[in-house]
Amino acid sequence: MANTNNIKEKVRSLYEMMKEENIQELEINFKDYNVCIKRKNNDENEQLSLKKQQSAIKSTIASSEDSQKESAILGTTIKSPLTGIFYRSPSPSTSVYANEGDTVEIGNTVCIIEAMKVMNEIKATFKAKILKILIENGSPVNSEQDLFEVEKV
Repeated sequence: MANTNNIKEKVRSLYEMMKEENIQELEINFKDYNVCIKRKNNDENEQLSLKKQQSAIKSTIASSEDSQKESAILGTTIKSPLTGIFYRSPSPSTSVYANEGDTVEIGNTVCIIEAMKVMNEIKATFKAKILKILIENGSPVNSEQDLFEVEKV
């Protein structure tokens, strides 16, 4: 029974953290169990704020009309599989996993997404040339957000 109460308390704590950080969905996979928490957003002001944040992120990503047109033509990206913080290298003192112009092989790590203090290596699922890095190092990302614009090789 104590174990169940402990899990409930952890879920409650995670939910409070999600409210503070304005995170709408969180999924955690443990050895013994999986937890998926989704928040309903009933506050219109929060929804407007979230839309403004998303709009600002999109305008930052699209730095020029040329890159937007190129993106639309190519349309191939590597996406984040989870919500967290994007890192290009395992630590500030080490080299980045991938630069623009690099070709990555299947299984190569291209970045790390930190979620709940867990460093998750994101690996290429196909051979590709990195055309553009769409996210700044240390920036928050959402699940299914484009991280890299690539060309399949």
